[in-house]
Amino acid sequence: MEKSPFKISKMACLHTILCQHKESLIRVLIKRSKAYVASGLWEPALNDANKVIELNPSSPWGYERKHAALHKARDYESATCAFEAMLSKMSQSFDPEICKLHRQYMDTKAAIRDVIQIAICNSPRVLVNTTSGRLLNKAEQAVAFESLPVFYELISSMTTNIDHTRIKHDVTQYYRYAMLSHTWENNEPLFEEVTCIIVYDLEESPTNDKLKMFCKIVQDAGLHWAWSDTCCIDKGDHSVLQEALVTMFKWYQGSALTLVLLRGVRSPSRRGDLVRSIWNSRIWTLLEYQASKVVQFYNEDWTLYMNLDIPNHKDSPEILSEMEEATGVSARTLMALHPGLDNIRDKLFLISRRETTLVEDAAYSLFGIFSLSFPVAYGEGDQALGRLLAQVLASSGDTSILAWTGKPGSHNSCLPSSITVFSELMTSHIPPPMTYAEMQTTTARLCETFNLASVINFYDRLSELPVLSFAGRRVRLSCIAFKLGSLAVSRNRNGSEQIFRARTTALGVVKIRTMEDLSRFDHLYLVHPWIDFLLDRQPAGSVSETPSSRGLPQLTGSAPPP
Repeated sequence: MEKSPFKISKMACLHTILCQHKESLIRVLIKRSKAYVASGLWEPALNDANKVIELNPSSPWGYERKHAALHKARDYESATCAFEAMLSKMSQSFDPEICKLHRQYMDTKAAIRDVIQIAICNSPRVLVNTTSGRLLNKAEQAVAFESLPVFYELISSMTTNIDHTRIKHDVTQYYRYAMLSHTWENNEPLFEEVTCIIVYDLEESPTNDKLKMFCKIVQDAGLHWAWSDTCCIDKGDHSVLQEALVTMFKWYQGSALTLVLLRGVRSPSRRGDLVRSIWNSRIWTLLEYQASKVVQFYNEDWTLYMNLDIPNHKDSPEILSEMEEATGVSARTLMALHPGLDNIRDKLFLISRRETTLVEDAAYSLFGIFSLSFPVAYGEGDQALGRLLAQVLASSGDTSILAWTGKPGSHNSCLPSSITVFSELMTSHIPPPMTYAEMQTTTARLCETFNLASVINFYDRLSELPVLSFAGRRVRLSCIAFKLGSLAVSRNRNGSEQIFRARTTALGVVKIRTMEDLSRFDHLYLVHPWIDFLLDRQPAGSVSETPSSRGLPQLTGSAPPP
């Protein structure tokens, strides 16, 4: 039976009235929800928002009100879900006004993720999460922030305007990490043993307890991440090990805190225990201390060294005094050493009296302080030190590296086999400043014999000398030869090493310390590297500072082996 036009019209009118009534009710509920939120009444605001969603599930406005109510309730995770649902509804709308409004909302999640990647870019590849006690890689570290209430709070708080400053602050605060500086012992917990378990669940043992206490103290300090070289490096992966050796210095530089465990130093600790500790005899640990901005020392029972309850033990006069005694350099000099190819001889002197378990680590530990690297090959012995010094020498042009006496290395006879040869301070043989009378006399003599053309010609010849280079383990080096006069043995050292004294016309009396019997030679020449910076030329490596007196080649007792 066909419906009459009158009945169809009546039904259409009724439908229109119902729709208008529903739209009016939605507007009332939305306005009332806004009023409730403004008054701090989030529960009735949330109820009205849910009613709007029930009345019109395809509309974004119920979700918008739900987000506002949940945000007021500080349920940021649920608020973020409501906000994302609102954006989804907007993206499906054909209403031009809604589409335009959709473009005004910001993708805060993407902005946060960008900041996270920047924050963890230069941190260690693997860290212990001090809350969960698990080892997490970079991808897992990034995801960890997205499980925090602060992540949802940031998204929920920044729907139309992104506060980049706040995002950076909150993200960087969360990703601050602490480093452990210690000496290795037997049975340390390694990466493959810890990677699948919780650190805090490790069986009791001295080394396991060390790792657990380190993580616990870091957590109590308000830091979420911790790094130990025992378990945070997969040493079975060569590329991972190479990366760690090259970047470890930077990791310590970027840490918020470095904890130093002084194994063997018992409570109550006294002044001098730090100097005598095994920790203070190692190359790695000194560089870890030097790189770190904030350091705290602990006795072996994890009580503060000398009860120094201050945020940074590097600010302690007692610690600074002990480190000066242990290193042989002032605290100011120690802190002034930065990564790069400056103050090379100072850096070599600093670590020359320290030890490493493996021969190669004497070179590998210096990657960070010199900002250099090359492929790691454990088992190469003193070749590692030779490769490092050759690269430092070729990159910087600092020939003070050649000023040593001792056993030559297998990489090149001009380079030593051990870092210990740099343990003696150098002396400069740049002529000392003249007195006024000496200057007058020298000037008068030059005026009598001065030949400008000869001087310019000599200068040009010197400035054309090739820069130092290494190729195929052979060094190309411009040198100046000084003929030695008759030799005299000054004294005998250790039964085999002798000191010879000889006079030269240009350098005066020089001393040569060697195990060779030089008296059997009729004629001897002292061949000395040309000091390039005397002509104000910058050597390869662009070392901008004028070398210090300790950075100059040493004649006395330091001629490189032939």
